[in-house]
Amino acid sequence: MKKFYVLFLVIVSLLSLSQFSCNSPTAPKQNTLPDTTSSNFTWTVDTIGAQGSVLYDVAVINDTLAYAVGELFPRDSTGKSDQTDLYNAARWNGKNWTMIKVPYYFYGGVDYGRLTSVFAFGPNDIWFGTGNMEHWNGSKYISVETTGSFSGTINKIWGTSDNNLYIVGTSGNIAHYYGSWQKIKTGTTLPFQDIWGDGGQVLAVASDKFGLGGKYLVSLNGNTATVMNDSIPTAVSLSGIWFKANQKYFLVGDGVLIKESLSSRVWKYDYNRSAASYYSFAIRGDGLNNIVIAGGFGDVSFYN
Repeated sequence: MKKFYVLFLVIVSLLSLSQFSCNSPTAPKQNTLPDTTSSNFTWTVDTIGAQGSVLYDVAVINDTLAYAVGELFPRDSTGKSDQTDLYNAARWNGKNWTMIKVPYYFYGGVDYGRLTSVFAFGPNDIWFGTGNMEHWNGSKYISVETTGSFSGTINKIWGTSDNNLYIVGTSGNIAHYYGSWQKIKTGTTLPFQDIWGDGGQVLAVASDKFGLGGKYLVSLNGNTATVMNDSIPTAVSLSGIWFKANQKYFLVGDGVLIKESLSSRVWKYDYNRSAASYYSFAIRGDGLNNIVIAGGFGDVSFYN
């Protein structure tokens, strides 16, 4: 699962899965099952760019190919950050990162401004987002205009194919691409932070920085967003979502929230912070026995 851990090593700069009742007459049984995935990690810290550089998102294609996007500055001849020369992405080749410039077509011209999101279906099918979309098809970058269906910054991208693609972002914006872009009404101006889909279900979460403006969890079906009537704790800011459909659902941000049924309104909150000791920016997994949460101050939580 090397590719899985590369992903969270990149974004880390930016669980207790069980709760036991205090009224339980007997102590909980200790888990005697064997570990299903290895916890024997070897960490390598890579510094991409000079002072002032920041990464917003990453897409992992395989062990020898990954892309991270953001704002990256090289070092000048004196070793200081060159703020006049902006790169907006970095490519991983299995050994090291190389800063690159993804062209961003803006009002007929070419720019290399910051990129805020990236999603890949394969090495020759990569989508980059900021205000509009750029698509790498294996030979060239193609500008994909979203004006009229999406206004703001694209925070996350998710989809199942080039003809079924969602983008979420600032000011309550969600758009769906299925041959053409369609704006989805969400009923909120809160920024959508993340989106994930599995088993025919697609969910997106919106939250402001401190959670005081409210939280929105919406279920997406084609071009329709349905607000989930969920009891999310007050003043909890959210940044990420991941789930296995009809098995377990996770929200992360100012803590970890878990529930097992989409129809349930109640989220179990990890008040003891037995995992994710600090604010959590992202959660991803490839199974319920292989989940990683990345947070502030280099904090990484792994569930196997």
